[in-house]
Amino acid sequence: MSASPATATRLLELLWDRYAAEVAPARTFAQLSGGTFRNDHVAFRSLARPGGGIALFRRVFEPLGWRPAGAYGFPDAKLDAIYLAHPAGLPRVFLSELRAHELSAGAQALLAALAPDPAPPGGQDAEALAAWFDAPPPPQEEEALLALEKESQYGAWLLAFGRKVNHFTGAVDDIEAWVARMRAAGVGMKAEIEGAPGTALRQTATQAHPLPVRLVGGGSRPWPYAYFEIAQRSAGFDGFLGPQARALFDMTKREA
Repeated sequence: MSASPATATRLLELLWDRYAAEVAPARTFAQLSGGTFRNDHVAFRSLARPGGGIALFRRVFEPLGWRPAGAYGFPDAKLDAIYLAHPAGLPRVFLSELRAHELSAGAQALLAALAPDPAPPGGQDAEALAAWFDAPPPPQEEEALLALEKESQYGAWLLAFGRKVNHFTGAVDDIEAWVARMRAAGVGMKAEIEGAPGTALRQTATQAHPLPVRLVGGGSRPWPYAYFEIAQRSAGFDGFLGPQARALFDMTKREA
């Protein structure tokens, strides 16, 4: 079956609706934008393992027309990433994965609690694909989350949120003005803008919005889920800048 831009667009709409319903800063940005804005990219996190990781997410997006366009490595965080571009000009898709085999044996054992990913639905049913992304992981042991966080906050995030969208990104022409606008609306923002004026890509983000994570035995605890990114991109630059992307991964760290 040929790729359908309509299905791809509908999938992004459904993912945005579910994400924005849970991430108040994203709704604030949309409201300040008059209800519509250009989405630069959407990002997902994953665990590198047989049948999972980046390769699994590619099975969703490539049949809908996206194609690999760049690759990045983050050795200190034990992460790899790629981004996909769409010929119809749809938002980029940024996919990252944790190289769990490079973590300690204890951390690897904790990540084993992450259930194997089921295969994504076949065909071009946007609603079924969106539901696959949003399927909640099983309840977690609180001690496991806290212990894994010490070695990999990215890994702890995966235990907490599974395949959920990590962030959407508003494309803007004046990033400083938008930071000021968001702060004036009461939104907590990253302290710095990544990328000096004139850089091909400048990025910042809101503070991560927490969601309750279900715990084994009942109850829940809040955990940083998702931020909303803001990006200013120079004309003709389509990729990402590794050091800046690395800094944004840390936006889901819990405050000490």
